[in-house]
Parts: sequence; C-alpha cells; structure tokens
Amino acid sequence: MTVKPKGGKDLAAFRSAHDKSFIVPERIKKGLADLGDSWEYEQEFVKRCNLSLADFSRYRDQFADFFVEIGGKSIRRVWAGSKGFAEKLRTAHNGG
Repeated sequence: MTVKPKGGKDLAAFRSAHDKSFIVPERIKKGLADLGDSWEYEQEFVKRCNLSLADFSRYRDQFADFFVEIGGKSIRRVWAGSKGFAEKLRTAHNGG
C-alpha cells in the first residue's frame, strides 16, 4: 500500500523551484514564445528570460536552431522566436 502524503508539494513543484536543468530551459522556451516572429540580440533575450548570462550560456546550445551568429571578429548572437524566422534571418544574413 502506497501512502499518499497529506498536503505538501510534489516532485514537479520541487524541480520548478530548485532544479536549474528544468528552470533555465523552461524560461528560454517561454522567452522564445514571447518573442514570436521577431528577433533581438542575445543580451536583450537573456533579460527577457530573467536569467543570468552564466546560467543562460550553459543551456544555449540546446536551442541552436533559434539563434544566428553574426559579425566578424566579435560575433553577436541574434535570437528568433521560431526556427522558421531564424532560418529567414540566416538567409538574409548570408545575402539570400
């Protein structure tokens, strides 16, 4: 027989409050949804997601389809709210 706890919070509540491997990607997903078919530079996007740059950078590569790297010596990242819009930005950046 499994004893069901009275009150209290479940594992999902714990993860959403304390597990960065859950919190950070969820905030990035929300930021992408809020951005929609538009773009902004990474620094602005990190603020939109309400994250530190250190936390954000650990999970950035999971979302590589959503950003475009531009520039020469100093590379900047531009974030798009959808993969399709990011592809349009890549095409425009490459002269297409």
